[in-house]
Amino acid sequence: MNIKFDIRDNFLGFIGNTEFLPKDFDQFTSIKRLRQLFLVLSNNIIKDACIFTKYEQKKLSNYSLQKAFIYKINKMLPNSCIFIQKQNLKFNFCKNSTLIINAFKNKKNLIISTANKKLLNVARLISYCYTNKQMQILLDKDLLFHEFVYQKVKRLHKNKEVKDLGNAISIKGKDVDALKIYTSWKDIKTNQPNIKEEVEYAIKSIKNENYAQVYLVYPKANDFKRHIPVYVDELKDENYVIKAIPYSLRSTIR
Repeated sequence: MNIKFDIRDNFLGFIGNTEFLPKDFDQFTSIKRLRQLFLVLSNNIIKDACIFTKYEQKKLSNYSLQKAFIYKINKMLPNSCIFIQKQNLKFNFCKNSTLIINAFKNKKNLIISTANKKLLNVARLISYCYTNKQMQILLDKDLLFHEFVYQKVKRLHKNKEVKDLGNAISIKGKDVDALKIYTSWKDIKTNQPNIKEEVEYAIKSIKNENYAQVYLVYPKANDFKRHIPVYVDELKDENYVIKAIPYSLRSTIR
């Protein structure tokens, strides 16, 4: 059996000059805005290597994603490729960082694990997006959206217990019903939402995990601007709330 895999269905990013951006939706009607969206969302995934500032997000969205990451790497590069770290008055060379940076500068292929905690940030960034002698970085759409929602929820509910459960987000607090959020980057149509699988997750959370509310969160789109209440026959005797929620990404282009 042949399984066709389309990068565009699952990932955002670029391979060389080819960009993988989401289809136009909500207020993201230009390549510039879609690039800016990617740079903002990628911050949550590659923050151990670098952060694109608000100024950089807007400025670099005028150029290809490949040029944006090359710009960021060059900006982070020190003047010399000999790196030292001071620790207890002893000096040690950061060999792996030097090898990675030299490979980038000389366009050579070099594989070094980014699990090395001693890597300089710029070397870590290069190792994330430099493969087979070309720039490329592809990030899972669902992970990008999940991290975006999780970070915003944490900021909005500082007085509550917010947990990242991997496949969902949990919000609990005193005198409030426990809330579970399932996130998915899916193109939702109001008249035909296609959320059967997510509703099954919601039913299990209500029946087996004592959540009174479950939100199914998706990116806000032109045909999905208002929440959709979901009613389930097998929960008719339960006190519950299930909603499909459009979550705006507009804050990324402000």
